[in-house]
Amino acid sequence: KSITIFFRISLFCSNFAFKTIKSMKLHLFNPDTDLALACDDGHYIAPVQVRDMARDLSLLPLWYAGAGGKVWVTDRKAMDYASQMCLLFGLDAEAVADVGAIGGGPVEAAPWGWNRTVRQSFLKLGVHGEDLPSDGWLDVYRRLASRQTSAALLHRWPLEGSYGGEAEVLYTLDECRAYADGHGAVVFKAPWSSSGKGLCWCRADFSLSAGWCGRTLREQGAVVASPIYNKVEDLALEFMAGEDGRMDFLGYSSFLTDGYGRYQGNRVLSADAFEAYMTRYVAREEWERLRKGLIPLLAVYAEAGYRGPLGIDMMVCRRENGGFFLHPMVEVNLRMNMGIVALRLAERVLGNGLSGRFDIVRYPSVGALREAAGRILHEAPPQVREGRLVGGTLPLVPVTSESRFLAVLTVTSGQSESRLTVAEGALSLP
Repeated sequence: KSITIFFRISLFCSNFAFKTIKSMKLHLFNPDTDLALACDDGHYIAPVQVRDMARDLSLLPLWYAGAGGKVWVTDRKAMDYASQMCLLFGLDAEAVADVGAIGGGPVEAAPWGWNRTVRQSFLKLGVHGEDLPSDGWLDVYRRLASRQTSAALLHRWPLEGSYGGEAEVLYTLDECRAYADGHGAVVFKAPWSSSGKGLCWCRADFSLSAGWCGRTLREQGAVVASPIYNKVEDLALEFMAGEDGRMDFLGYSSFLTDGYGRYQGNRVLSADAFEAYMTRYVAREEWERLRKGLIPLLAVYAEAGYRGPLGIDMMVCRRENGGFFLHPMVEVNLRMNMGIVALRLAERVLGNGLSGRFDIVRYPSVGALREAAGRILHEAPPQVREGRLVGGTLPLVPVTSESRFLAVLTVTSGQSESRLTVAEGALSLP
């Protein structure tokens, strides 16, 4: 209740809510958004590796942009590749790398996620300030996007039966030490971070984690702590907060992480395939109850004026005495996320009845990426029929002379037995 009241007051003071704009929608991939929120500085500069990712994957929004949308990219090669992909898969979007292509009319800015730095980026691109969130609204959004908010919402979910999990917000080093001593193996999380970053795993002596906790407390004001569970599956439920404040369910996300919780990729599945896969852990009828039960909790975001995508990360965990439970809210990603990208790939690109995998891969050097991309195209060329990927691996972004990151969609099951022809020239390396 206190969370809702706080954000209602903050929204009133900020005098901003996302507007319904009949205008051109401009997408921008800014994967540093959570790091920029942590810094909360309009002139934040991301680490080199994150900037490389933003450059190499700038075309990624092409795969989820709506009809008539534009995607801001870094160079002409990405524009040319976008044109080929639009022809192959019937996508109604366009990549632009020139401010003049945006036009002088109203623009609906659609970044991967909001922060003060990306607001400055849109201003530099010529988007009018009145079409962008105010500083007051960004203060509200920053609080909404914190792990502190999702931890508070978890306390409102009835953790019984099929459900379990906990998260506590800690404000002092003594509280962190006491939490670790009381729980044994724990994971400490920074309020703002993403893709498995900003985590500190404490499995034994707290003194090994004290430095990280102290630094995070000084920089971000709090630490969110949880026990380390025996996780067997990562998943998410994806939603969209509409212009009327309604929360619409978009679909399920089944994603993959490494041993440190860092994002690796997504399974690309239909809703039926997801529920069938998850029946080994959770009864099929439980998913409807979960979707409906989350809506009242998510109202805090809509009531504060947020309009846009969000994903709720969850875990299936093994109980100590056998069986499984579902952690219903590990955290909330109040932005576009890779799970929604995977959903759109399933809807728009992957052949009907097929399953696949969507991966983001980083290579140590430009030469290593080009070699790997050439090998992929040789060993598992993409097979496209009637505007759908039915076999092989499809690079979702171009490989350039600077690339270190690559996004790919691979068909993993149900491939057609017939021999198919790759569209000529569609996937040649620049």
